[in-house]
Amino acid sequence: MQLIESDPESLDFLLEHNGYRFKVVGRFTGDGRLILEPTHGWDELSVAVNQDTESLYEQIDETIYNAMPEVFDEHS
Repeated sequence: MQLIESDPESLDFLLEHNGYRFKVVGRFTGDGRLILEPTHGWDELSVAVNQDTESLYEQIDETIYNAMPEVFDEHS
């Protein structure tokens, strides 16, 4: 998985996985956790990249964290 573009201010991310590009939008919960959601939904993304949702979420989270850990710290 690769982070192609990011906008830390709006928490918009463009990623590529298995040749499929997709957008993910982040939002912070009241307790400071960053929640990531694909713009076209988890089901569509899982089918497109042939991967289960849980491992896909972990991989997206790890990819964004490794590229820009400061995003996760901004609201904690």
